[in-house]
Amino acid sequence: MKQDPYPTAANPIHQAVVKLFYSRAARHLFTNAWYSLLSSLDRDAAIRFLNYGYASLNGEQVALQAVDEPDRYAIQLYHHTVSGAAIEGKDVLEVGCGRGGGASYIARYLHPRSYTGLDICKPAIRFNKARYADQDNLAFQVGNALSLPFADERFDVVVNVESAQHYGDMGRFLDEVHRVLRPGGVFLMACFEDRSKDVYPRESLAKSRLRLTCEDDITANVARALELDGARRTALADEIVPRVLLGVSHEFAGIPGTQLHASFADGTCPYYCFTCRKD
Repeated sequence: MKQDPYPTAANPIHQAVVKLFYSRAARHLFTNAWYSLLSSLDRDAAIRFLNYGYASLNGEQVALQAVDEPDRYAIQLYHHTVSGAAIEGKDVLEVGCGRGGGASYIARYLHPRSYTGLDICKPAIRFNKARYADQDNLAFQVGNALSLPFADERFDVVVNVESAQHYGDMGRFLDEVHRVLRPGGVFLMACFEDRSKDVYPRESLAKSRLRLTCEDDITANVARALELDGARRTALADEIVPRVLLGVSHEFAGIPGTQLHASFADGTCPYYCFTCRKD
């Protein structure tokens, strides 16, 4: 018997919503609407990261200030992603910066000359401009990843964490990354395969003008981070999200017990970090 690809649920409404979440036609629109809704629901600014996190399998941890400890696993994904390049003193662009937590971390800890966070979600950019106004080397603006609003050869480094799978045309995005990078510039990306959207980052990078210099399969690290962070993620969702949306909220968050977490845990959804260079 063929296994049902969707998680079981006693509530038929929950089951229908989760199936919608995994439908190719609806997921892009649904994702953008979800992020905008989250910005309005999270009135106490409890959520600053939207990625699935990274945990070392040997117990190693990034040194963090106490204020950043609650977001440890999400921060460690950023740290691991950008470890492939020198950031200090560089002009850095993050495409798909979400609610700005990763941008703030890199700007504070790794000391770029400038760090620009770009996102298509206007509520997220409004949140970021208010939340991180005291960081002098950090700026945010609204923009489209497929038509970056910057001059050619503007940045030394471009960062993209768990965002490119939503763009609809990864090849066009990679062309834009190549355009805004200076010669010798570095592109750092964390991305997982999304077969529901025909997203295969390894294949897209192979066709691009960027030269791949390092590829790291971190699927097991992401699954472990979700397990270690599951209780906190569940508590946040239960506190912020209306009960009728909890099922899809848990799915977005990758909480253990969801199909998304299972796909990382069993390796059917591979997750990679890439380092690429513009020659």
